[in-house]
Amino acid sequence: MRKLIFLGVGGGAPSRWGLPGILLIKDGFSVLFDCGEGTQLKILEKGLGINVDVVAITHMHGDHVLGLPGMIQTMGLLGRQKELTILGPKELKDFLEESFSRTKFEPNFPIKFVDSYEGPDFRIVPFETCHTVESRGYVYEERERRNLDVEKLRAEGIRDYRVFRALKEGKTVQYGGRTLIPEDYLIITKGKKIVYTGDTRPCNNVIEASKNADVLIHDSTFDNNEEAHLYGHSNASDAAEVASKAGVGTLVLFHYSARYMTAEPLLDEALKRFPRAVTVEPLDTVFIR
Repeated sequence: MRKLIFLGVGGGAPSRWGLPGILLIKDGFSVLFDCGEGTQLKILEKGLGINVDVVAITHMHGDHVLGLPGMIQTMGLLGRQKELTILGPKELKDFLEESFSRTKFEPNFPIKFVDSYEGPDFRIVPFETCHTVESRGYVYEERERRNLDVEKLRAEGIRDYRVFRALKEGKTVQYGGRTLIPEDYLIITKGKKIVYTGDTRPCNNVIEASKNADVLIHDSTFDNNEEAHLYGHSNASDAAEVASKAGVGTLVLFHYSARYMTAEPLLDEALKRFPRAVTVEPLDTVFIR
């Protein structure tokens, strides 16, 4: 099971919504998408450790990145030793190294900067978005799982583990005068796909990256305001249109402007175009089974 913990769901200036930070946890492995000011405090408030495995930053605007230098320094103070992997724009490495230099901090653990990440059963890959600066979103996608229908094989009188192994490896097997085809005995489960846009206007790149996602977390800074596109953002109505065109399972509205005291206007606009839209509050957890 996977869970998404929304540490901060607002954007721009600090507000009751907090600044962007989303923690994805699966089987004890954690990925932090964006790290606005206060992110590490929200992690601690939630009762979690800050020793995340991967950090993925969408762009260099302060509301998405200014919490990262402090969080890394806290990791060092707490004696972290394992490697931290960081994804982000090309300026991110220089920004962090300059921050460390100016604050007289030297990480006592390795930091690896990469463009994409390959885990044991998933990958995280960036895609270009349409903001006012170089910006990227991220696709978290799990590999499909192949499980052998052992009960079906045993019901047919097949108990040879060499046959089991070969079928699971996708090999056709000759057994007892029969031809056993892997597809007849494999239970294939599609892996989950989660897409986070960061800041973006609605654009084709986002639609293509989000195709058939189980969850799309989309910039929804305003409800339906013509200023949104001018500043490289989306309205909730835009996010809903993208979700509909991409055929996603659930749309999570994200990056709310501080002008909203409640997310109801955003949700009302989104639901006009996409029935499976939801809003989140800071520290909400969404489970994905």
